[in-house]
Amino acid sequence: MTFADKCRLTWKNGIRYLPLLKNLVARELKKKYRQSVLGYVWCVLNPLLVMIIMNLVFSRIFHNSIENFPVYLFAGRMMFSFITDCSNLMLHSIVINGQLMRKTRIPYYVFPLSAMGCSAVNFLFQLIAFIIVLIFTGTWPSIHTIAFPLVCLEMFGFSFGLGLLLAVSEIYARDTNYLFAVFTTAWMYLTPLFYPISVLPELMQKLITWLNPAYYYVNMARSIFLDHTWPALEMLLRGGIAAALFAGLGLVVYSRVKKQMILYV
Repeated sequence: MTFADKCRLTWKNGIRYLPLLKNLVARELKKKYRQSVLGYVWCVLNPLLVMIIMNLVFSRIFHNSIENFPVYLFAGRMMFSFITDCSNLMLHSIVINGQLMRKTRIPYYVFPLSAMGCSAVNFLFQLIAFIIVLIFTGTWPSIHTIAFPLVCLEMFGFSFGLGLLLAVSEIYARDTNYLFAVFTTAWMYLTPLFYPISVLPELMQKLITWLNPAYYYVNMARSIFLDHTWPALEMLLRGGIAAALFAGLGLVVYSRVKKQMILYV
């Protein structure tokens, strides 16, 4: 079977199993908020409350170096949270559906896709919370907002690839979950979410701006909503390369091991 044939088969299966994908996304969302009183309201309320707390803590420290700190903070956290939440959900997506995989003949990639779909829905709720922050701070969107979907597309591609690699790793090594949790903590502090990158040593700044994909998407979101400028072409290129590299690598690794997955889940 040629590569083109595989792509056509994957596309046909994607259309065929679209209702199942929707059900899996709905199941994940219902499971997350099943026992809560406010339900999906928490999707908007939680990021707002976290932003308020972090704003109270850090705005006094960086008030002289960061203008409009609430928007600066929320834009960074919104982008970074999607990457880490999507990766975490995808990491567990294949292993926790092991029994379903043994009972039915469906493409295994449906489960990571449903995890990403759930993260995308949560991201939309965060956008609602972000709009509320923009309104309360008097920060009105400009024409540059039309570039934001492109930034999100790159971020989705990167997150999908990273999550798929983690999901495959979790199948063979359950320690992946714990290692990624530690890595995520370090990654958060190495991404300027609540502090300006200028406070870091010059060498550290260069390493972050070149080797931290999360910074690309955070930086572009802030350029659009905070600085009212177009994302830098250099950042767009770096974000696109990171997305293509991780998505391609994730798909290649998945295609190589998909036939053996059932033996380990």
